[in-house]
Amino acid sequence: MTNHWVDIKNADAILIMGSNAAEHHPISFKWVLRAQDNGATVIHVDPKFSRTSARSDFHVPLRSGTDIPFLGGMVKYILDNKLYQEDYVFNYTNAGFIVGEGFEFKNGMFSGYDPETKKYDQKKWAFAKDDKGVPMRDKTLQNPRSVFQLMKKHYDRYTLDNVSKITGVSKDDLLKVYKAFSATGKPDKSGTVMYALGWTQHTVGVQNIRLSTIVQLLLGNIGVAGGGINALRGEPNVQGSTDHAILWHIIPGYNAVPNTNWQTLDDYMAANTPKSNDPKSANWWQHRPKYVVSLLKGWFGEAATKDNGFGYGWLPKVDPGKDYASAVLFDEMYAGKVRGGFVYGHNPAQTMPNTHKIRKADKVTELSI
Repeated sequence: MTNHWVDIKNADAILIMGSNAAEHHPISFKWVLRAQDNGATVIHVDPKFSRTSARSDFHVPLRSGTDIPFLGGMVKYILDNKLYQEDYVFNYTNAGFIVGEGFEFKNGMFSGYDPETKKYDQKKWAFAKDDKGVPMRDKTLQNPRSVFQLMKKHYDRYTLDNVSKITGVSKDDLLKVYKAFSATGKPDKSGTVMYALGWTQHTVGVQNIRLSTIVQLLLGNIGVAGGGINALRGEPNVQGSTDHAILWHIIPGYNAVPNTNWQTLDDYMAANTPKSNDPKSANWWQHRPKYVVSLLKGWFGEAATKDNGFGYGWLPKVDPGKDYASAVLFDEMYAGKVRGGFVYGHNPAQTMPNTHKIRKADKVTELSI
């Protein structure tokens, strides 16, 4: 959720994790202080005491890498004490959806895992659907196969004792945070989460962020002033690379890069345009054909016509299943599989991990920088 930082001033509680916002994103922190002046509670959960900690209402240190159990304990606290916004949770999340019988969590593993490919078959996690293909829902949230009940079961083990042992945070401090932030789960209150590279650079960075999303969805802190999740990031290197389609796997508009399985525009649209029979489904990406055709017209002008697929056939296409990320590319250079290339606006020998390996790969390959 990419809010404008000025919106932070509207929050009643601000949870900062994985970030030293006061020093690393000072403009954002201006609005944190404005919210604090208006009575907001500012909470800094971070292993290190910093300027952010000093300006917060309270700082809670935890062991590095234990953010997931910390937030998992908050999920359990919200569920056990019924602090979630029930109307929001049912109507605007998938909490009432019924999960198919193929899904289970056992011995620390979700169903569908293939140890040979080290990938999950996500079809095992699909929702149960009616004869029209619409996910089935339980309005009471009591069905044991509902997302809500499966979530309660999953987080039941995140007791205060367990979370305290794992994170090193006292039970009193855990409750202090949980109570302060969970108090925003009301229609007239809002809380926001702020994070940065202290979360994203963990191997479980995505899971950190998803768990904060679960907290915010339970509390109804989405789509309201002072709510959401604020990613404090370097706009030039993160949002810029995605919005300008510098990443290899997308073209502008967050559309998938064409691959050789999608030879025609119709192939591309069929593979990338979701369909829903649910009349309440927003299904934003049902409009993808409009976005892609508009993009092609922008690129090819009058030469893009319906008869020639608006020039889709002129686009280069990647091989499906092949990773074209720079780390993989330099591995292939190192192995002598890539014999030449051009690098624009990038200094891999200085900016990528394991620079010694990168430099050796450069010697194997004829690169022009």
